Parts: sequence; C-alpha cells; structure tokens
Amino acid sequence: MKHPVRELVLLAALTAVLEAAKAMLSALPNIELVSLLLIVYTLVFGWKRTLAVSYAFTAVQTLIYGFGLWTMDYLYVWQILIGLTWLLRKADKAWVYAVLSGFFGLAFGALCALVTAAVGGWQMAVSWWISGIPYDIVHCLGNLVICLLLYKPLRKGLEKAAAVFRISV
Repeated sequence: MKHPVRELVLLAALTAVLEAAKAMLSALPNIELVSLLLIVYTLVFGWKRTLAVSYAFTAVQTLIYGFGLWTMDYLYVWQILIGLTWLLRKADKAWVYAVLSGFFGLAFGALCALVTAAVGGWQMAVSWWISGIPYDIVHCLGNLVICLLLYKPLRKGLEKAAAVFRISV
C-alpha cells in the first residue's frame, strides 16, 4: 500500500456513499442501492477493499440503529454478494449482475434466517423466512430493475474516478 491515507479516504468515501444511499431509500421497504453499489465496488475497486467497506458499513449501521440480529446477518450476507460478484467479475454485461442482484434480494431473507435459526431454532427461522417472502420478492424485483438501470453509468463513473485518482484493483 503506497498511499495509506488515500486508501483510507477512498474506503471512507465508499462507505459514506453506501450510508447515504441506504438512508435515501429507507422509506421504501426492501428497495435499496447497497447491493448494486457493493457489486460495482467489487468490480472497480476489488474484493478486499469492498469487504472492508462492507464491514465499515455494518459498523456505522450498528452505531446508528443499535445492535440486533440483523447486525450478525450483515457480517456475512454482504460478503456472499461480494464473493459471488468476484467470481463473475469477467462478465461485462449488466444483465449478469442484475440477475445476481435480483437473486441475492430473493435469497436475502433465507440467508438471514440462518442467524434466526441459531437464536430461536429452525422452526422460528423457517416461519420468519416464510413470512418475509413477499418482501424478498420486492427486494428481488427492486434489485433487478435498479441494477439494469444504473449498473453501466455507475460502473463507468466509478472507473473514471478510479483512473483519475490512480486507484487500481
């Protein structure tokens, strides 16, 4: 790491954008930009930086909203999305990441149910997950549409910014 201050500022800025995006759409249930941003961050800035940003995001969210089961979910769920994105990084098609983002939105409740199972058992986890399926469907469709609309301009803009600041993966 040649420029640790530059790196820290980058991570802080990327985290701040996640926080702002989450706050901006918080009134809409399960409509969010965080998934898309993490996908694009992974592709433009690499998985290591994006993991750091996801943990910083979780820490800030916990400071704002307090610790809950969702905190434990965020500690591993975002990393799954980052990992899958990294595996698909050679694909340069918006639809690939839109499908990934949509699938992630649909699977989000099931993934979060794992923590619920650890706390309250499988019956609680399954009932919690099933009751949330309508929200997961909204999450899926929202992620799919948002990614189709914003993936290319967001990626292009972040790639230009990375080039200006001489940041590489």
